[in-house]
Amino acid sequence: MAITTTNLLNTPNEDQRVERVRRAALAAYVDGKISFAQANLRIRKAIERFVA
Repeated sequence: MAITTTNLLNTPNEDQRVERVRRAALAAYVDGKISFAQANLRIRKAIERFVA
C-alpha cells in the first residue's frame, strides 16, 4: 500500500492560526531544523485543532 502525503507547506490556509503554524513550520523546514514530514505533521495537527 502506498502512502501519499499532501504538501501542506505550500498550501495557504484561511484560518490565521493555522497560517501562523504553517509559516513557522516552513521556516523551520527551510532552516533544516525539522524534516518535511515533521513540518507537515505540525500543520496537520493545527488544522485538526483549529479548523475541525
